[in-house]
Amino acid sequence: MNVFSRKTNMQAPGDESSRGFIVRPIEPPGHATVTPVEKLAVSNLRREGVISLQLLVERVAAELYREELRKGAWALDIGLLGSKLFVADVMSEIKARNGTLWRIEKPGE
Repeated sequence: MNVFSRKTNMQAPGDESSRGFIVRPIEPPGHATVTPVEKLAVSNLRREGVISLQLLVERVAAELYREELRKGAWALDIGLLGSKLFVADVMSEIKARNGTLWRIEKPGE
């Protein structure tokens, strides 16, 4: 993931497109985790089981942010932008992996 290549229309964690959806892990997963987002999302799903899409995105974005700070990104503007910087990429990757590592579902459907 390129931290410095950001999309301009970043979704906020409370964006309507993520509300009401849950994420359920697939056992066994369709493929191995490769990216940091996949690894963090699977880790959260193993810990929680089923989790809301919004909460999963928030947690993964926060964990990515903390990791970048540990690597020294605090010296850049990332320290001012916070974990919101990662939300759009995390949401995009979680949606892209739907059906291989987890399922995004609307409860009751």
